[in-house]
Amino acid sequence: MSQEVKVREIEYLSRDAEEALVYLTDGVYECVAFCQPCEKMIGDVISQPLLAFETQGIALCDAEVASIQRIGSTFGHSVCARVKNDEVGLLEVGSILLELDSPLPGGIETGCFVSFTCQRVDLF
Repeated sequence: MSQEVKVREIEYLSRDAEEALVYLTDGVYECVAFCQPCEKMIGDVISQPLLAFETQGIALCDAEVASIQRIGSTFGHSVCARVKNDEVGLLEVGSILLELDSPLPGGIETGCFVSFTCQRVDLF
């Protein structure tokens, strides 16, 4: 059973520019998304996919355990996710949905696990 993805914390980078890092969780997994303009509030439910921006190294993953980890203090993430829809490049880490900004390589189908890095995860 999937859990709702909620805003756990908001760290404003610039209130004037409405730029923020938004910490999201489904109760098991957590990620940090860049949001601008940020009109989210703590506790908001996020149902739309996040955008994995500037994805690199998309490949089949041997592990069938999803993970998403921020790379140091950068905006980048290292991800292992299950392909939810191979036609549109929609992935899932628990209940967190990610949309890729580039197509999946050939041979990767719905249900497979893939790993990749991205320069940023965006929340709209």
